[in-house]
Amino acid sequence: YILMTTTVFLVLNKNKVFKLSTLMTTWTKTPSLSAMLFLTLLSLAGLPPLTGFLPKWLIIQELTKQDMIPAATLISLLSLLGLYFYLRLAYCATITLPPHTTNHMKLWHTNKPTNTSIAVLTVMSTMLLPMSPMLSS
Repeated sequence: YILMTTTVFLVLNKNKVFKLSTLMTTWTKTPSLSAMLFLTLLSLAGLPPLTGFLPKWLIIQELTKQDMIPAATLISLLSLLGLYFYLRLAYCATITLPPHTTNHMKLWHTNKPTNTSIAVLTVMSTMLLPMSPMLSS
């Protein structure tokens, strides 16, 4: 979780995002960082092929083994609330575009290279679960 959260904060810091309205304009400036943010947010949401899914699955599985069904149900419902939050951020970061007005200043792509630590953390936070069978054998 720390790995994925660090990646999200590094990407937001690199793009200088402080509000959702500035998050919507990052796709036009840095599409590679926006794609990294999108994958990391999906991993934080706990979608199955990504790294964030395994901890949630193991916790819910252990709670059901211990006959703590109300706690497992509550965690599952709160996980859905977190899924809504992360999907909303991912939608704002990648799919929406700012409205075009005549006095809107055009934002161009920046040619700055992507920070290496952001790239490594993104790969680790999204691919750790799919690569875990290869690492364990």
